[in-house]
Formats: sequence, C-alpha cells, structure tokens
Amino acid sequence: RGETTEFLGMQVSFLTWNGLSHLILPAINLALFKMSLIIRLARANTREVCLQDYVKFARAKGLSGRRVVLVHVLKNIMIPVVTIIGLELGSMVAFAIVTETVFAWPGMGKLLIDSINLLDRPVIVAYLMLTVLIIVGINLAVDVIYSLLDPRIRLSEMKG
Repeated sequence: RGETTEFLGMQVSFLTWNGLSHLILPAINLALFKMSLIIRLARANTREVCLQDYVKFARAKGLSGRRVVLVHVLKNIMIPVVTIIGLELGSMVAFAIVTETVFAWPGMGKLLIDSINLLDRPVIVAYLMLTVLIIVGINLAVDVIYSLLDPRIRLSEMKG
C-alpha cells in the first residue's frame, strides 16, 4: 500500500507519492476491461452515426469537422455510452472486492471477506445495502445525465 499519512484522523496512502505508485496497478486492473468495452461501443456508434443524413448534411453545409463531431456525432452517441458507463461503474463498485483482496488493500472488500469468514451477518447486510445504495445513486445520476443530453427526455413531461 505504500507510505501513509494522516488525513482527517485516518491513515491514508493516496496522498503520498509512494502510495500513489502502489495505486497504479489496482486502478489499471479495475479500469482496463471496462475501458475497452466503452471504447468499442463508442467506436461502433460513431461509425453508425457518421453515416446518417444529418451528419452528411452538416458537412455539406460547410461546418467545421470539429463542430460536426462535437455537436452532431458526440451528442448522438452519448446516450448508449452513458448507459454502459453507469452499468459498468455499478458492477465495478460491487466487484472491487477481488481487486482489494489480490492487492491486499484494506477496504470494504477486505471487510466483507473477513465478515463472511467470521459469519458477521450485520456487516454483510450493511455492505450489501451500501452497495445497493451506491448503484441506485449511479442509476439516478445516469437518468439526470439523460435529460441533459437529450432534450426529448425531460422530467417535467413525464406526468402520468
């Protein structure tokens, strides 16, 4: 875990250079698989959107390539990308236990594994409830981002 320093009464290692160097491999482990999925999805959607008539029309109108990509292409590929990011972030939070165990990081995952070994049911239930709360919060954030990305999706129009 590297050197630690005290922050708000706790010993943390991510505030030192040595601690940050020990954080690189776990971060790569958690991000690499998820990042490849998101890159593939974004690439496939970009290829599909670039063939649409409104993108061709924007180019024919003389808009700069940057404006075409940022306004017409990126705005239309973000809905599925945001969906996958939200789902994968939730699964990454839930399954970071394996990474914490492999890299011997003391965290919620180690607490859960120790609680399972000791049959400490209240800690297990509290961990599961916290994980569910985090996933629900991520899904709420994804829904709010939807309404920002797509003007057709507005919360005020969804009255029964």
